[in-house]
Amino acid sequence: MAGSEGRPKILLVGGDGRLSGVPRHILHLTKALRRQAQITVVSDRDQGGYTPLAKMQVRHIGIAGLRNSFSPWLLFQGLRDLLRLCASEAPELIWVHARLPALLMRIAMALRIWRPDSHVMFTYHGLPFGPGHHPVAGALSRLIEGLLLHMIPPVHLVFLNHRMAHLMAGRMPQGVLARHRIHILENCSDLRPHTRKALPDVRTLVMTGRTGRQKDYEYAARLFAHLPENFRLLMCGPGTESVSFQRGIAGILSSDTLGRISFAGPLSDVRDVLQQADAYLLTSRYEGVPIGALEAFEAGLPIILRNFDGAADLVAIHPCSLLIGQVDQAEDAHRIDQMLDQFYAREHEFSEKITKAWSDIWSPGVFNQNACNLIAAVLNASKLFAPDCDHGDPAPHPDHHRNTADPVPIQQPWCTDALPSAGNG
Repeated sequence: MAGSEGRPKILLVGGDGRLSGVPRHILHLTKALRRQAQITVVSDRDQGGYTPLAKMQVRHIGIAGLRNSFSPWLLFQGLRDLLRLCASEAPELIWVHARLPALLMRIAMALRIWRPDSHVMFTYHGLPFGPGHHPVAGALSRLIEGLLLHMIPPVHLVFLNHRMAHLMAGRMPQGVLARHRIHILENCSDLRPHTRKALPDVRTLVMTGRTGRQKDYEYAARLFAHLPENFRLLMCGPGTESVSFQRGIAGILSSDTLGRISFAGPLSDVRDVLQQADAYLLTSRYEGVPIGALEAFEAGLPIILRNFDGAADLVAIHPCSLLIGQVDQAEDAHRIDQMLDQFYAREHEFSEKITKAWSDIWSPGVFNQNACNLIAAVLNASKLFAPDCDHGDPAPHPDHHRNTADPVPIQQPWCTDALPSAGNG
């Protein structure tokens, strides 16, 4: 199934074509693997998330029905067209990232509608259950995950860190994950940020991410109402430009407080807004490993994270950060103001330590090497992928920064075939 150039063919499957974490992760993988493999990316219609593929001379195929929809017929058409593409492309690896295509393709595998000849890999960019999710929806998702993982043939499952793998192991019926090969591949950011130029006497908090229940922008607005008048809040991401969203925010704030909030909408390049930021704010109910927070690391910014599952891991690594949501919002606002006082008292020192933490764990050099080594192990093609996949970038961090006190046993930092112990979850 190798391509005509002797390089293996890899199909990367996304969902929504808008700017979000999954498209950016797929772009990172494309950059890491495109010299050693023939990459094709498939998603719903591109709405900016996959535009950079053209400059990389990587093929993108749009299939309607790969994003969330209330139309069963559209979902059926999307799955049908995707499976036809998999058959016609005959790749050596089909690597699925978005939740909806992953669900549909696993249902097709469980029902034996689809019997792939390729290696199949699913990345969990966040678990569909656990703290922060709606209890009923989370319980249903957990049940479906367990059934599908029990019914489908063995596949490769990729988690963004050890904590997520442990949580999955602890929530699944005993022995379910043992049927599959488990891998760890940390996320990364490659923002290459501009030099910071924060405004004097003004403290700007920046949020990135699409609107919706998960990101909980309303929580951020209520928190912002407790901050001093020299604070500004910049909300960026798909949906923040909509009139209905802005009306919702206006409904919970005074006109004076609302006047200190800007709504930027989706941005193809967030470097300009991070350049003027004093800190990065994320108030999500749940997350995987948020690329926006990693970009704040790369930019040398303080981070303020609500206490979603996994936030404490990031805060523990970051030299100037806060975990909020454990006390009342007035107290959290006071702590934010104090943290920024401390940051600016030692700004250069803090920024260097922050970017050093990013470089050791989430830089493109670390990610590229680990992604190449993962694919080499899956495809048994070490000679093709191992020699120069980092193209001069730094070598992987020796421990790949294990985020749990009792980490998943691993053979190499980029890949593990060992089942995470449910007792460690």
